[in-house]
Amino acid sequence: MSALLSRLRYFVADAADEWRSNPGVNALATATLASVLFAAGLVLLVVDNVRVRLETWQRDVRVEVYLEDSATDEARDGIRRRLSASPGVSRVAFVTKEEALDRFRRSFGSLADLVPELGENPLPQSFEAFLVPGAGAAAAARSVASSLRGVPGVEDVRFDLEWLDRLDASLRLARAGGAAAALAVLSVVVLVIAGVVRLAVHARREEIDVMLLVGASPALVRGPFLVSGVAQGLAAATIGIVLSEASRRLFLSWAKAAPRAVVDLVASQPLSLRHGLLLAAVGVSVGTAAAWVAVRRASRLP
Repeated sequence: MSALLSRLRYFVADAADEWRSNPGVNALATATLASVLFAAGLVLLVVDNVRVRLETWQRDVRVEVYLEDSATDEARDGIRRRLSASPGVSRVAFVTKEEALDRFRRSFGSLADLVPELGENPLPQSFEAFLVPGAGAAAAARSVASSLRGVPGVEDVRFDLEWLDRLDASLRLARAGGAAAALAVLSVVVLVIAGVVRLAVHARREEIDVMLLVGASPALVRGPFLVSGVAQGLAAATIGIVLSEASRRLFLSWAKAAPRAVVDLVASQPLSLRHGLLLAAVGVSVGTAAAWVAVRRASRLP
């Protein structure tokens, strides 16, 4: 164990000396990787927020039944009873014209000033029938919608479960496409960073040759560069995560006038811990792989 700790201390100390002697090369490699991880962090940030919002919407699946302004109390009571008795409906809520207007103002703050110019509240009263989440929600929504169309007092019936299903499918496709693109980009980044790190290896070419001549093992020669690669990966991941969060906050500050629903869809939540750790793991893996390739090519190590 003591021999292992001694070797690790040597690797860390030698890597620190290498950073001090070649700061430009290491900074360039770190900046290159950080820019890629920053872009990946932004993509993961949007995917995270869309996923969270989608899960919230899927737990809040509803059929909206818009009523005619002329609907009587008797007609409203009949519609409520019909909704409450429908299979798959967990609860029913009545939304007054005033509540609908308040929701509009909260969701579309930039358009709220236009409402007083209309002279009267143009939004209809409605019922919201919340459905039990699950595989049968789509069928239940269609059943409720078809049973209420044409009923006296009902102006329109809408539900957006199909749109949510399409959004969920699009999100899965984006994840798969993003993962494939990320693998391709990271493969190129490994080669680019490896080319940069080779500059540092060439600067110590004579020292490496001497170490090999006196019997140093390939692991002893390669170790400091691998430690340096790990440090570069961690530093790049940290920079990428910090820049992603800074960009999110800047976007929230800039988009105050934008519809709140759009802002919440893409930037309401910070990058998740799981994806932050994923970026750190990718950074370390790419940094280590680049260092391995660079040392192997420059010093002809096995």
